[in-house]
Amino acid sequence: MAYQKNGYWYYSVREGQHVRTVYIGKDALGLVAACDNERQQERTLDRVRLQALAIQEGCGDKAIDAIQAQLKSFTDNALTASGWHKHSGTWRKKRKKRQ
Repeated sequence: MAYQKNGYWYYSVREGQHVRTVYIGKDALGLVAACDNERQQERTLDRVRLQALAIQEGCGDKAIDAIQAQLKSFTDNALTASGWHKHSGTWRKKRKKRQ
């Protein structure tokens, strides 16, 4: 993003871990810098919109997880009531008792 310092326009560029300041110009190039500022603001708005969308999708995921937990609980209770048990994560039919 371009900025003005004492009437001259600059922008910063990251190169690895270092930040370098690049001189753009004065006056006429100030218009270019202003356009660059507008473009940067548009990119910021796009980023905010994407973050809001990600938050909305996250809420939908939480609802699906809650439904999945309820279905798992219902399934576990139904299988247990019908004579099955869980062995090492798999459902198995209970053996009949020997006499």
